[in-house]
Amino acid sequence: MAGDTHATTTLDITPTGGGVGAEVKGLDLRAIDAAIFAAIERAWIAHSVLLFRGQSLTPEDLIAFSRRFGDLDLAPIQETGRRFVEGIPELYVVSNVIVNGEPIGSLGAGEAVWHTDMSYLPSPPKASMLYALEIPPTGGDTSFTNMYTAWDTLPEDLKRRVIGLKVKHDGT
Repeated sequence: MAGDTHATTTLDITPTGGGVGAEVKGLDLRAIDAAIFAAIERAWIAHSVLLFRGQSLTPEDLIAFSRRFGDLDLAPIQETGRRFVEGIPELYVVSNVIVNGEPIGSLGAGEAVWHTDMSYLPSPPKASMLYALEIPPTGGDTSFTNMYTAWDTLPEDLKRRVIGLKVKHDGT
């Protein structure tokens, strides 16, 4: 943002040590300028998954930061019939909390299994943002995998066999 006193393109980025991901420290995502965002975007391209701890974002803050990556999709309709946070169609809740016998999350109250977000679309979004409001003391882990590495480590004969094949993903 204009007038940022902490504007710098040098970020404190620590790779996870795993196959994917890095933690970015010392930023308030509500107050970053174009140069800092460009550095964040470069880190995202290099590490595929970024973790920003200690943020305090309103839904509007989260949407504003997310829009810096490009146009946003509307949240998909989930098994509960909920589509989005009331009045904010870009967001939906992932939760295992049940209130008055009903899950508050758009995905119900169950665990998500391995998946790719919105892969059933002809052009899936290039990214997804998760903003944790409540984290359990144990469990609740979210895992990521590096599909670039998966492809790069496939045997050449298998790569040749699958190039050009298509898979239909169904959102139901």
